[in-house]
Amino acid sequence: MPIKNHLDGKNIVIWGTGREGNAAAAFIRKSLPDARITFVDEATGGDIAPTLKGADIIVKSPGVSLYHPLLKGKYVTSLMNLWFEQPHTVKTICITGTKGKSTTSSLLGHVLNVMGRKTAVLGNIGVPISEAPDDVDYLVIETSSYQAANFDQQCDIAAVTSLYPEHLDWHGEWDIYARDKLHLLGQADIRIISPQVKKTGVPVPRDCIIADAVVEKIPNEYLSRTHNLANVAIVLEIIRALGIDRDAAIAAMADFKGLPHRQQELGTKNGILYVDDSIATTPQAAMAAMDVYRGRSITLIAGGYDRGIDYAPLIDYIKANAIPTVIGLGPSGVRILQEVPGQLAVDMTQAVHLAREATPAGGVILLSPAAPSFGLFKNYIERGAAFAKESGF
Repeated sequence: MPIKNHLDGKNIVIWGTGREGNAAAAFIRKSLPDARITFVDEATGGDIAPTLKGADIIVKSPGVSLYHPLLKGKYVTSLMNLWFEQPHTVKTICITGTKGKSTTSSLLGHVLNVMGRKTAVLGNIGVPISEAPDDVDYLVIETSSYQAANFDQQCDIAAVTSLYPEHLDWHGEWDIYARDKLHLLGQADIRIISPQVKKTGVPVPRDCIIADAVVEKIPNEYLSRTHNLANVAIVLEIIRALGIDRDAAIAAMADFKGLPHRQQELGTKNGILYVDDSIATTPQAAMAAMDVYRGRSITLIAGGYDRGIDYAPLIDYIKANAIPTVIGLGPSGVRILQEVPGQLAVDMTQAVHLAREATPAGGVILLSPAAPSFGLFKNYIERGAAFAKESGF
């Protein structure tokens, strides 16, 4: 439905004053220059309840929980919904997953562009969907669980790369998180999931395609890592659904570079390899990173904001693989160190200092926090940058 028909004359409240909130306001005003828009944000203080109560429509930024009590009984939408409501001819591919969604989205965009299909990658990866260019064949939209939860439009293809407990502070509990994440599948014409998602036992649509084909050797060392092969399989299943040549797609992966802060090898100093995996916010992501360096002496820097998730899998991995040194950061670092020996650091400066002292030549200092950055850093990018700076890169 065009925005003019949908929002004209309405009292619109945008909850969130960050990039997404401002992008939503700009998108609305392209069609309705005189739209009545009010911004609210809990972070700025003050009582926002009266403003929300008087709203006809609330455009919620992703970080605001759909289950916030102030949203009860209100009409709530999102920038993603508003964009999809507008007429468009571009083919849309939404990719979500607890881990792997950024790499999968970027890899798919890379492959399609190398093969001559004009493609833009946006969404949760850092570019609001409203900034989609007009002259592309495909839009690859990285979609968070926050965005998937109340997505009420229809995309051409949806894919779920993985499903593990995360963001329980936002969703409330595992079952709700899983339901919200997989809601995206019901809003797509073609639905693709990884074998891992199927193994969780969480209900999925019967017509889901499982990306379980064996992926032959990929001409790219980074993509050949075990956990990345699952991402490659998702991409190839999407390529098949689009009717594009599979072998040519694999060849197009040759020069794909890993994304910043995702198992990014910063370099070696005094025989020690420094690896920035700041994007890793789950135990499973940290475990996958340690698997890459199995057989080397690993010093793990882990911890951050505590969402209350279960760290037993990570703790069991550390013990089973005799990871020699763990440096903890933040509240979740405290929790991890209650179960495994290590040292608690007050900030990244001390964390890197302690790690450097503990790591022998030939070893690896791995920042793979298994936790969000909130409280210590603005986001995972700032956290990774701090690690690189303290490491001398």
